[in-house]
Amino acid sequence: MAHIISVDHIAVSIMSVKYRQILEGLKNLGKRIKKRVSSEFLTYLVFFVIAVVIWYLNALNKDYTTDLKFKVKYVNLPTDKVLVEAPGNHLSLTVSAQGFTLLKYRLGFTFYPVNVDAGYSSLRKSRSARDSEYYILSQTISDKISTQLSSDIRLQRISPDTLKFLFSEMVQKEIPVKVQSRLQFEKEFLPVGDIRITPSRITVSGPRTIVDTIQYVHTKNKTFKRLKDTLQVQLALQPVEQLSYSVNEVSVVLPIERHTEASVSVPIEAINLPQGLTLKTFPGTVTVNCLVPISSFEKIQPHMFRAVVDYDAIKDAKDGMAKAKVSIAKSPSYVSDIRFNPKNVDFIIEK
Repeated sequence: MAHIISVDHIAVSIMSVKYRQILEGLKNLGKRIKKRVSSEFLTYLVFFVIAVVIWYLNALNKDYTTDLKFKVKYVNLPTDKVLVEAPGNHLSLTVSAQGFTLLKYRLGFTFYPVNVDAGYSSLRKSRSARDSEYYILSQTISDKISTQLSSDIRLQRISPDTLKFLFSEMVQKEIPVKVQSRLQFEKEFLPVGDIRITPSRITVSGPRTIVDTIQYVHTKNKTFKRLKDTLQVQLALQPVEQLSYSVNEVSVVLPIERHTEASVSVPIEAINLPQGLTLKTFPGTVTVNCLVPISSFEKIQPHMFRAVVDYDAIKDAKDGMAKAKVSIAKSPSYVSDIRFNPKNVDFIIEK
């Protein structure tokens, strides 16, 4: 039986064979190029590295100028003054040397700090407007610095060229202590009286420029929650830079007691009333409510309070056009949350 093959089928077969041949040729070409390029690149890389090393070694044989950091420490500072502005703790040294020498210092050589004598014998008084400004020329310590440098290194310049010191007079002053705490009380519990601090004043020592601006020495901030008994604690004082205290903590006592509601009827008085005049208010009393410690509840009496209206505030009011404002002028020190009613009353003025 004869097979029938179409012309299109023959053409497709021929194209497939040629495509495979082209693809195979490209792969072989890629391998040859890759092999040749890799070999050439590695050769180039080796020569490049050798050239860089030779250039670098040649460069290190030359002289260079660079800056090095050098630490300093100030000693023998005056004891009767406080240093408030000091020069920096590092000097910048401009040095010249061969590249190899400088590289050694850059890669790990550590300078020991140089002690700079800042006593009165070394300090020079500045001519500036500030009385307590002194200075030392950096050049005066160049010998000390040079002892730590290799003989191959030439010291060109020290920066800054002048070390400036600003001192302030040391003073002492007694300053009151102030408690800085957040207090949260249990329901119905409140403080009784003022907080007691021992010592209430301490001696503060330091630069006059700082001490003269201090009004209080504060305790460190602390929170006390759910207080229902007398608070008795030691509180550390908040430090202030450059100041020293005679004590570092104080004793704090705050009496706390359960409170209850008290109510009294207080007669209204007139104040600033000219002689010969009489002022009557309607009503003639106010009801005062307040919180009072339970231990003092029985002591509460109306005469401990004073409710007043001020004649000067109402003397120009037209008849029936205004009311007198009531205020509480006196109350016991141990009561709190004072409320009263009415706050405004009718009045008449009689001769």
